Amino acid sequence: MHCAVTRFSSIVGPDTCASGSSSRRSRTSTVDERDVAAVAVLALTRPRHAGRTYLLTGEQSLSQPEKVAEIGEAGRTLSFVEAAPEEIRRGMLAAGLPDEVPERLLGSLADYAREAGPTSDDVRRLLGRPARAYATWASEHHADFAGGGS
Repeated sequence: MHCAVTRFSSIVGPDTCASGSSSRRSRTSTVDERDVAAVAVLALTRPRHAGRTYLLTGEQSLSQPEKVAEIGEAGRTLSFVEAAPEEIRRGMLAAGLPDEVPERLLGSLADYAREAGPTSDDVRRLLGRPARAYATWASEHHADFAGGGS
């Protein structure tokens, strides 16, 4: 999980979260990296998971502006600005991301604007507890957002 604010703040300013075209309507159920790690431990250490495939998501489908608001609730005043895809692409490439990443991300956001990304209960079923909420992740990563970029 990571908002563009920390990597691409030079595109639109330090107190703004930028994203690509159509992303305002895009909805995804972002999974916390610690939930992915916990499921990976199970999958790699318990024979019953051999050959199984799981869809790991958070439990709440949020739009990009809602995610920005959650980061804001964690202590950093932000506003959402819709930037042109080419502007976002340039920022991602300037930040050192491989060439294929901007195309995949922007394509996914466009797809999820038409139909929300998937949400599953696999994390809950496998770990016996709810997936961590995006708001929890944002709060626990407050320091990552406090400096206006990295």
